[in-house]
Amino acid sequence: MNSFDVDERIRSALAAQANQMTEADLSPAPLPTDERSRTVVPLFGPQWKRRWLPPLLAAAAVVAVAAGTIGVVEATRADRAQPGRTPTPAPTVAAPTPSTTATPTAVAPPPGPTSPVPTTSPTPTQSAPAAFELGYQPLWPFANLADAKEWQASYRSGGHQPWHASATATAQAFVISLGFTEIDTITSQRTDSDGAHIGVGYVDPNGTKRTAAVLHLVRFGTDTDSPWEVVGSDDTDFSLEKPDYASVVTSPVTVGGHITGVDENVKVSVYQVSTEKPIGQACCTPAGGVNQPWSTKVSFSGATQPVITIVASTGGHLLAVERFAIQGLRTR
Repeated sequence: MNSFDVDERIRSALAAQANQMTEADLSPAPLPTDERSRTVVPLFGPQWKRRWLPPLLAAAAVVAVAAGTIGVVEATRADRAQPGRTPTPAPTVAAPTPSTTATPTAVAPPPGPTSPVPTTSPTPTQSAPAAFELGYQPLWPFANLADAKEWQASYRSGGHQPWHASATATAQAFVISLGFTEIDTITSQRTDSDGAHIGVGYVDPNGTKRTAAVLHLVRFGTDTDSPWEVVGSDDTDFSLEKPDYASVVTSPVTVGGHITGVDENVKVSVYQVSTEKPIGQACCTPAGGVNQPWSTKVSFSGATQPVITIVASTGGHLLAVERFAIQGLRTR
């Protein structure tokens, strides 16, 4: 039996009950005409109960049966799934949770045609001139990094002037450029994080090596074959301290330091890398004693380079020049 059959039976029962009632059953009883025999009839008295109660109870029973049947039918409909479908579960509401910021996930691009990646042979790494700072005043033999790079290229292509690649050979060449021909011996050498420290001097009549100066050199570049550059001297018992290293000076300039010795005569010369001869000289200043100060004034002219080298020397006992010191200054 389906829900349609149940509905039809309910309607038939209600119609049958209604057909059994007549107009007489629905008409009220006439009131008595005799005023004396008239009595007050309660609204729900025995006569009302006999006339109206049976049909009302029957109708109420029919309505109750109909309501119960409809409820059963509706419950049966709700529980019964339609053919060919899966019952949809009741939605579940999740408890709210604190919001969190999702981390963006990179999405890989869709695959496409793959083209071969061209391969190139690695080239030697060379430092760019603008990216390198010498950290000192370039005294000799190069005025700037561009000159150093130019030599480096010629050395790589044809082995031009290989002595630039040696700290000791560069130190000896510098001494010769000053005209100190009797200073021809390497007396010491060491290398540290500051560069190379090369002792140059001579051998006395007793066969003992005498150090005239310890020259400080650094590589002019970051390559392993970058050339060496003279940048100063490590002074001991004969020093050139004033003006301070890298100071900007004009002519005349007062220079000085300390000396230990007897009957010394200090000569001062001014050089620039672009000329062989000095552009200024002052001679000679007597000095001596133990760590005694010395000072003199020197004039120079014709400076075209931004860097000049002050060279102070003394001697006259065994050789014309037995000790010297250098200082790098600037003209601008």
